[in-house]
Amino acid sequence: MALEPQKPEIEVVSGQAEFLLRASALVASAKMDITLFSQGLDRRTYSSEDFISPLQTFLLSHQRARLRVLVHTPSAAMRTGHRLIELGRRLSSRIEFRELLSERQLLRKEFLIIDESALLLRDSPDQLEARYYAHAPLLARDQKREFDTWWQESPPAAEFRDLKL
Repeated sequence: MALEPQKPEIEVVSGQAEFLLRASALVASAKMDITLFSQGLDRRTYSSEDFISPLQTFLLSHQRARLRVLVHTPSAAMRTGHRLIELGRRLSSRIEFRELLSERQLLRKEFLIIDESALLLRDSPDQLEARYYAHAPLLARDQKREFDTWWQESPPAAEFRDLKL
């Protein structure tokens, strides 16, 4: 008798404050690898001290810890100072930013993958609801494979590297 694969448990995350809370908790639980795909690095989440503090702790906790960020529209994050970009400049060996190719500009989703196991996903950056999967390795790996394809074809986000603080 073959075992049916278990469907991952989904938790609906509603609103910006709950999204930030879940994203921060995920980052705090990371062991080796964080993958972020974002439209414009929404400041309410990715520049918040509640997100940056556990992220910095994670990145400094292990020599091989890393964050890869693929940004749809880097100019949106560049309009004002952004803590994640500043952290990326200070920890450039641990954080890498790339800009999504223009051919992929129709991609609207936004996600955060932790250690190929946990996933926080919303179908559009404008959406107030997101889906959180605390333990969904198959789903997280599938999403990460898609991310890796986009990552390989994307150039470094030069705007972030050349930012003068």
